[in-house]
Amino acid sequence: NKELETNNFSDDSILGKLNSIYSKYSGNNPEDLESQLEDILAKATPPLEKNLSVIKLLAAVAPLLGLLGTVIGMIETFQQITLFGTGDPRIMAGSISMALVTTAQGIIAALPLILVHSIVAAKAKSIVHVLDEQTAGFIATSAESEKA
Repeated sequence: NKELETNNFSDDSILGKLNSIYSKYSGNNPEDLESQLEDILAKATPPLEKNLSVIKLLAAVAPLLGLLGTVIGMIETFQQITLFGTGDPRIMAGSISMALVTTAQGIIAALPLILVHSIVAAKAKSIVHVLDEQTAGFIATSAESEKA
């Protein structure tokens, strides 16, 4: 009895492909069904997690670029102090401003990226969990029907 056959999944969706394999399965060995379903899952997971590493990398690099700007701004400030002394603070203000602005921009860029990475990673994990549960359900149902 294949109760799950009645579900209406799009044939293009991962759940549709899992359901199609389960519906067409007529073997006596649940391990065969499991390997076919696991093959679909193995192909489905990488696209879900494909851009997570890029988002994570950008979130890590943004503050470092801000820090680099800070260091460059401070080097420029010290060079101006060496050339002109500390008599006129306006000479140093531009370099210090650059240092602070780049730091702020790095942090401003990193915060939403960290948030987006967290949300997208949680959503991908949730989808993979649903697919795993569906696959386990198909395998368990197949194993029970083989015993009966």
